[in-house]
Amino acid sequence: MKANNEKLIINAGILLIAYFGFLRPLMTKFGITKSSSDKLIDSYNNLPNTENPFSPNFWKVGPVGRLLLTTAIVDNFIKKIYNSFGVFTDDEATVISVFRQLKSKSQVSYLSDKFQQKYNTDLLTYLQKGYSSYNLASGLSVEELQIIFSIVNSLPKYK
Repeated sequence: MKANNEKLIINAGILLIAYFGFLRPLMTKFGITKSSSDKLIDSYNNLPNTENPFSPNFWKVGPVGRLLLTTAIVDNFIKKIYNSFGVFTDDEATVISVFRQLKSKSQVSYLSDKFQQKYNTDLLTYLQKGYSSYNLASGLSVEELQIIFSIVNSLPKYK
């Protein structure tokens, strides 16, 4: 009886490790289940375009004379973000530093718009998944996304 209980506990432990260590991250990466970063990003994507600073349309409804980024600066930021994600490593600090340099939510939106035009992918999705949804380690963690959202939320709408 004692041997059966030990075997049952060992098998349950193996199943838990397999689920939380492999199966759950795999299901999350392929969109079968929602991760906490999915839920965090959904909180922005569910906002109307006039309130979502990551919307490529947010900056377009701003007042005349708002401060946007020059083409050279936005291209540099886009390149930094895109190149920060690799096969084996990601440079999260570089991505976060780009957002620390922005002065308004309309600049975030402008960056999102130009990123989508250049790479044909949504900036938030790219931040979350990196360049490949098949690479389980690519993309920013929930904590890193929260840092970026905190930075963006502290910015004024327009400047």
